[in-house]
Amino acid sequence: MLTRLFTLFILLISANAFSQSKDSSYKYYTNFTNSKPSIELSYGVSDIRLSNYPYELSDAGMFELKLGFTSQRKTNYDKNILRYENGFLTVANASSKNYASSDNPGIKSDMWRFGLGHKGGYAVKMGSFTLQPYNSNSFLWTNYDYENKLNDTIDYSVLNDFDEAFRFGSSTEAGLNLQFGKNISIHPKYEIADIYPRHLFGKQLMSSLIEFGGIVLLEGFTRQIMKSSPVAGAFVDFILKNAYEYGFYQLRKDQMYWPFASAAPLRYGTFKVGVTFTF
Repeated sequence: MLTRLFTLFILLISANAFSQSKDSSYKYYTNFTNSKPSIELSYGVSDIRLSNYPYELSDAGMFELKLGFTSQRKTNYDKNILRYENGFLTVANASSKNYASSDNPGIKSDMWRFGLGHKGGYAVKMGSFTLQPYNSNSFLWTNYDYENKLNDTIDYSVLNDFDEAFRFGSSTEAGLNLQFGKNISIHPKYEIADIYPRHLFGKQLMSSLIEFGGIVLLEGFTRQIMKSSPVAGAFVDFILKNAYEYGFYQLRKDQMYWPFASAAPLRYGTFKVGVTFTF
């Protein structure tokens, strides 16, 4: 288990580390001396889907906490363009009980998860205000529990593959950090998180290598744009990476380890708003 966890962590950071290896404007270090501790709190509403499952799943309110280390480093592209990085541990609860809506039909559920992840992008500094568009990826372990009411018209058997056990999964997130001063930022964001009914390590490894390989190629492309148009390049980097991840996760909607034959994941699509305190 420890070997798998370590391998997955290396996969998670490899896309960022390799993509920066030839960039003279930014040196990637994995020490904490130039990073600051950060606490992120978020709330959002999750739309829960399982491909080809004919019954409706109730929306869930999600509370999330992330503890991590954040850095902003100068680049040679422009004095107002910074490289933004955040590595974090996350814990979250998404429950139908956390969403106060009178119109929330479907199968009720409660989910707890924990994991680790990385977010990064190019920040644009405008005086005391900094705009940080970012892309984020995480590996997660999720305990999902649904409300099984006695109902002969609903087939719960597919949900049993996810129920009351920690299942491995992954997520991608796009967001905008609106940083005021040095210590506080507010960020709207959207996350797609998949829970796998079973973990097939070989297929998951190859699927992740394909995914992160594409990120490396996009990083090289946007790096060339930033040499001539730094501000535009920061937003092109944000748009291309998140569009790529969205497309990749759409391909995984029916097959969790696309392009390899596999089952459909249980998917949480969550719009969130958060606040981060950096110390």
